[in-house]
Amino acid sequence: MTTDKQLSGEQLHHRQLQHKHVNAPHIICDGLHTPENLGSILRVADAIGSRGIILLNNTIDLSHNKIQKLSRSCNKVIPIESGSLENFHELRSRFKKIFALEITEQSKNTFESNILPCDAIVLGHESKGIRKEILAFCDGAFHLPMYGQNSSMNVSHALAIFLYEWRRQEQHSS
Repeated sequence: MTTDKQLSGEQLHHRQLQHKHVNAPHIICDGLHTPENLGSILRVADAIGSRGIILLNNTIDLSHNKIQKLSRSCNKVIPIESGSLENFHELRSRFKKIFALEITEQSKNTFESNILPCDAIVLGHESKGIRKEILAFCDGAFHLPMYGQNSSMNVSHALAIFLYEWRRQEQHSS
């Protein structure tokens, strides 16, 4: 039986400072629809050390209280910018490698692939996915293998898994 106990807030903060890496990919959300997912994505972005979030064709009210609640105030520390399909080419030029997190005919299994380097990861609308015009600008697509009944998972959960695999690969490549 273990006598391990949870870290205090101060201990946890000290540990986090030792692991601080604010170099994880930008997160580009193409038509994200729900404030709950944006709140969760913001929290993942902060946890992994993402440089920021770009919302394409955003219809979410960024002052929605669910974003504040679910992100645990990460919406105040993660830069959020807006974009559109029309200026995506311009946005795209900021990144060396941009990948889609989407199940496509040619997408690769995240865990069986080298996902480095990755400057930005594109996520799609919760039910429609990433628009083909945006996919065309990506350097490739990755998917997560599914083992249950459903053919996909929540976009914020998929992002968390992908980015922690990115971080694992990034730390082992150094």
